[in-house]
Amino acid sequence: MSEQPGGDIPEYLIVGHITRDLLDDGFCLGGTAVYCALLAKRLGIRTAIFTAFDKGLPLEILEGIQIYNQGSGRTTTFKNQYSASGRTQLLLDRAPDLALNLLPPGWNKTRIVHLAPVIGEVSLDSWKYFPGSSIFYSLQGWLRKWNQEGVITPALFPELDQEFPRPEGAFLSIEDLGFERSQLNQLIRTFPLLAFTLGQEGAELYQEGVMTPFPAVPALEIDPTGAGDIFAAAFIIEKVIKEKSVAQAARTAARLAAISVKRLGLKGIPSIKEIQDILKGH
Repeated sequence: MSEQPGGDIPEYLIVGHITRDLLDDGFCLGGTAVYCALLAKRLGIRTAIFTAFDKGLPLEILEGIQIYNQGSGRTTTFKNQYSASGRTQLLLDRAPDLALNLLPPGWNKTRIVHLAPVIGEVSLDSWKYFPGSSIFYSLQGWLRKWNQEGVITPALFPELDQEFPRPEGAFLSIEDLGFERSQLNQLIRTFPLLAFTLGQEGAELYQEGVMTPFPAVPALEIDPTGAGDIFAAAFIIEKVIKEKSVAQAARTAARLAAISVKRLGLKGIPSIKEIQDILKGH
């Protein structure tokens, strides 16, 4: 792991905040970038993260992943509060928006770029920095707003200008939409390949507006955190690098996501052996 990277251009670059997620007895790392990068590394992919965080954040778990820290005295920090009515997520601190004009040399030529904000820190026009890359979007961070107390609630997806290209694919969950579908049709029109995950109900994959259901792989759920990120990273790598069909990529992604819900937090990311066992079946 390097905060000022060198060496080879990554195959897979994730753009988004690494987060500090507060627990009752401390904190753990979180964010789509962390979950996706760790899975990609275990899949043998040369992986990098473009992000911003306080330099005091412990990153040992990300050893072997190139990291460019834009620089910040702050780390995006979340806390979950649970009650009989469900989960309330609080934003306690926020690192700055990411400035892709600071990209390390050569990173604009990476094969896959995964734009994956957690709280709106990535501009939707970031695709302009990667003219030859396959671009994927995790939509969660553009579908959140927060008030002065830091309470996070669903937001409307931003309006797009006429230059917005047809990206390779996008990912979101029913939770990102506040557990209702009023924005889904707009997103299906915007993103010709859209994976919509539904937790224990599986996923819906939309290609040019045509939906294919993918049932969930049965699993005893302990913690769903990061399952959608595991699905996204696995799908992207299977489709682009391993050149699998959309259906094959989705099946593999669903099986790896099912493993992730069986353990807490980052412990849920499938091990190299678990990944190898899944891939042998495909």
